[in-house]
Amino acid sequence: MSSEDPVRPYHARDEARGQEAAEAVAAVLKHAAERQKAADVHPQPKKQPKWMLPLGINLVVLAVYLLIAPPRWVIVNPIEGPDLASQAQNIRVAMYFQAQRIDSYRIRHGSAPANLSDAGSSTPEIAYVRRGDNEYQLVATVGGTAVIYDSTEPDASFAEAAAKRLAGG
Repeated sequence: MSSEDPVRPYHARDEARGQEAAEAVAAVLKHAAERQKAADVHPQPKKQPKWMLPLGINLVVLAVYLLIAPPRWVIVNPIEGPDLASQAQNIRVAMYFQAQRIDSYRIRHGSAPANLSDAGSSTPEIAYVRRGDNEYQLVATVGGTAVIYDSTEPDASFAEAAAKRLAGG
């Protein structure tokens, strides 16, 4: 071996003038033909059982009946909310407890809180209006009627509603 011979890997063959390329193309074409033949063969779909058609027709008839003339057991009545008197009573209890939190804050800090959340948890339906250092109002609306708790002249009905609620009534 002279230094002029090109170095080739040990597995290299002598050049075969396109024979390898022709074999590779033939193998690819054969593989593509086999895949096409396999793709063309589709299994026959299963036939529907004979009972499916009558069942489907009966279900459609039942659905149409329930839509057109539903029986009493199908009609769902929505749950009614509490009446206005009960809502007013509940908001009075919530306002009384919120007023107790505000008064506790006022005793600890010497003045009413700047906003309702400073005194503790607040109810979103109740608005807080601060009037001076020690005076405030709590305002809520029930059925279009305003319910107002004024710290300067607290109404005894708020405390009565809370006592009644705590007693279980």
